[in-house]
Amino acid sequence: MNKKTKSKRQQFLRDVIARQGLGDQHHLLMELKKQGIATTQATISRDLNEMGFIKARVETGVYRYEYFEKVSDASLRERLKVLFANFVIEIKSANNLILLKTSPGNANGVASLIDGLQRKEILGTIAGDDTILVVIRNLESRKNVEKEFKMLLESHPKR
Repeated sequence: MNKKTKSKRQQFLRDVIARQGLGDQHHLLMELKKQGIATTQATISRDLNEMGFIKARVETGVYRYEYFEKVSDASLRERLKVLFANFVIEIKSANNLILLKTSPGNANGVASLIDGLQRKEILGTIAGDDTILVVIRNLESRKNVEKEFKMLLESHPKR
């Protein structure tokens, strides 16, 4: 892959998302193929993450990719509250690790926002389809971060 191919693919992804409001990688893959751009779902996933897109629920059962701009810390925390309210189901912890369970397909969006907080006590996140592992610097910090996460989860009525 060269930078020109990647740039073309990412520009096309931006355009398709803006025009069609797509919310799943399968449809994005099909749109790219229609334009003669051969790629994989994994590449699309990396592109969307690199470009700053997150999957957001528009209404029950309807999702779309939205561009996540770097915003103020307060705005970031508000977005995190919304994502916790919509997607986080459960919080568990052990030692310096926090495990967040989300509804299917939403772990990456939540993890991206957590990473965007750029908190020194959060070393990083690993996200799958419906699970996020948050690695915390130490046990004391983990307790504080876990408390904040639980407050975010409890501050919204149950779905």
